[in-house]
Amino acid sequence: VAAALAKEGYQVVVEQGAGIYAGIKDDAFEKAGCQIASRSQVIQTGQVLFSLEPPVRDFGSMKGKILVSWVGRLLDKGKDIVAKATECGMTLIDVTAVPRITIAQKL
Repeated sequence: VAAALAKEGYQVVVEQGAGIYAGIKDDAFEKAGCQIASRSQVIQTGQVLFSLEPPVRDFGSMKGKILVSWVGRLLDKGKDIVAKATECGMTLIDVTAVPRITIAQKL
């Protein structure tokens, strides 16, 4: 995905060590056209951020940013995350809201 985005002209910045648990080293991201940076640099330079877990402790530095993450907005914990994101002035997109039935896969 990163290579396709880079090929389309998007700047893709990946947090250093982000792929470690998936067995993907930083140099593989670089070969795909990504830049490697610290978490704070990714947040500072990014307009749209992607995260498996919402980085709630970093929400204060995400004002005006868009975060796509696994939130679970209907659960108590998710409601707290949504409230915190709203308080911090960021846009939160919950991937748990995306339909996962076969017919919706093209979305």
